Amino acid sequence: MQESLVNEVQEYTNKYLEKKSKKDRKKIGQFFTPAAVADFMASLSGDYENFEELNILDCGSGTGILATALVDKFKTHKNLKRLHIDLYEVDSDVLPILTKSMEYIKHKLENSPIKFTYKIIHGNFVTLNVDNWNSESVGCYDLVISNPPYKKISKSCEEAVAMNSIVHGQPNIYFLFMAMALKLLKENGEFIFINPRSFTSGLYFKKFRTWFLENVNISRIHLFVSRKNVFGNDQVLQETIILKAVKSRLKEDMMCISESTDSDLSKNIFQIYMPYNTVITKNENKFILLPTNEEDVKIMNLMSNWKYNLIKLGYKLKTGPVVDFRSLEYLKNEPSDETVPLLWLHNFNDGLIRFPVTKDGKPQYILNNSESKKLLLENKDYLLLKRFTSKEEKRRLQAAIYSSKEFNYPQIGFENHLNYIVKESGNMELNELFGLYALFNCDILDKYYRIVNGSTQVNATEVNSMPLPEKELIVRIGDLILKENDLSVDKCNDIVNNIFNI
Repeated sequence: MQESLVNEVQEYTNKYLEKKSKKDRKKIGQFFTPAAVADFMASLSGDYENFEELNILDCGSGTGILATALVDKFKTHKNLKRLHIDLYEVDSDVLPILTKSMEYIKHKLENSPIKFTYKIIHGNFVTLNVDNWNSESVGCYDLVISNPPYKKISKSCEEAVAMNSIVHGQPNIYFLFMAMALKLLKENGEFIFINPRSFTSGLYFKKFRTWFLENVNISRIHLFVSRKNVFGNDQVLQETIILKAVKSRLKEDMMCISESTDSDLSKNIFQIYMPYNTVITKNENKFILLPTNEEDVKIMNLMSNWKYNLIKLGYKLKTGPVVDFRSLEYLKNEPSDETVPLLWLHNFNDGLIRFPVTKDGKPQYILNNSESKKLLLENKDYLLLKRFTSKEEKRRLQAAIYSSKEFNYPQIGFENHLNYIVKESGNMELNELFGLYALFNCDILDKYYRIVNGSTQVNATEVNSMPLPEKELIVRIGDLILKENDLSVDKCNDIVNNIFNI
């Protein structure tokens, strides 16, 4: 059995982690890749058995464990004569460990027929390659492997300004690393990254996602059951994926999606090959759908036959306009002739709205005057959705019916943690409202949302784009739920599943 170079570098990493606090590493978005994950990522690379030279890029090197895992794989290749790795690292504290790792590899390959060379570039990977980003020249690397930093940055930051063609809103530096690394690859070069899932959906990532998907063929996406322990004891709040792709505008017919528990990658608990054009949505948003079991696949297949969405049906999901800390002067704990109700998450009650509900720091009323009027909505029927749920909650989509008849006020206030679905022209009929409620309160749409988005936030972009059946079916579902007089999830599931023969 061949000696593992990765295990030695893991020891270097462990000693470094004893000295540098999580707090200091979190400031620069630094999370080190465990040995098991590094080995798995390296295993996704091609065999390169017929290559005499390999030029590799690791653009967020840390202690060099990912580069080491690749060397571990390639060190026995009989035809390989030269193996070069460029390693970028911005943290000066970790540079001695990175150098030690590369010198260790060099020492171990001294008697090998492979000439191993490396170059450590101390600096910001993105800004050091701005000229390459703006150039039409072809990349020089056969393979890039990386665990980039995960950190939100300002839109005015140097990195974001340099790559503004793929930036919308507040960017996260990890996707700038993804884009720059792809730019530096040769045509048909391999791209292996571990990074947050967040880029697969959402408005802020749309420009990047569109550009990225035009320029790569994704062959594998690997997910983890839990976001905990992927990076050892480091708590990464974002859901993380491993992505393997090839720089090419040509797309394969199928894509492999797999999942494992935490960082134990010895076996997948789920693996499926999906049609490429099923995983990437056909609408302008280009969401990347990530099923994690056979039931998810069935839901994707069912909803792929639904040709409508909220916008096409004349509805729209919007976010409650009252941001509490910006509206303190208007918020009131007691009603008066000048106030109207202000609804919060805690007013949800088994599919309906309970009001008032006293809760510290959550005033139930808001002034209705010339200054606050811009924050208020017309008192008509709405379907409300929680905009945020906790990680522990089973459901992401949690709906409640707001009936205007229950509130004898001209206006109503919705706090910013609520989303609301409104009919853009006119008022919803009762069976429309209850039909939409049953759909958004059933398991099918809740699971589909999880396939689209891994976060605990319910975003307008995703919900407004979710496939829905025709209005006639929505109304029929509404009639049935009204007849039953039962708003429970179980009843919604019974009715919806029966309608679609599930």
